[in-house]
Amino acid sequence: MIKLFIAAAFFAGAMALAPSPGEASEPAQLMAGDPSGAHVAFSFSAKDLRIETHQVGNPGAKLSIWIDHSRRRLFSRILTADDCKFGDDGARCRLVFTRQSPGYSLFLAAFRRGRTAHVEVENAAVMQMSQDLSLIGFARKVRSET
Repeated sequence: MIKLFIAAAFFAGAMALAPSPGEASEPAQLMAGDPSGAHVAFSFSAKDLRIETHQVGNPGAKLSIWIDHSRRRLFSRILTADDCKFGDDGARCRLVFTRQSPGYSLFLAAFRRGRTAHVEVENAAVMQMSQDLSLIGFARKVRSET
């Protein structure tokens, strides 16, 4: 009788912790920016990684990302007109790394192993944004996506 109860409790607990089908299909996201809105968003899905900036990035701005205390940047690039579009609510830039690209694997491994991601956007040598993102728990969040 007690074995049956333990088995039922274990099963119920596992079902409660498992992501629902709706959650499993949503990308794992991390966002950086001020409380009024995310200015740099990372969205990992089974097919790609999307890095999107809003209001802080525009053509000519430099986006840099590094993990923990590494001296080597995981990503550092000057955004181009092909990356950015202007709208009524400001500039939006989007970088997409497909699952087959080396950049996707590099980001995924670094975000899974790291503790802190540092995101910096610099425009014309004037800092627009610099923020640290905690990566603790991210590996668990992205596991169902990749």
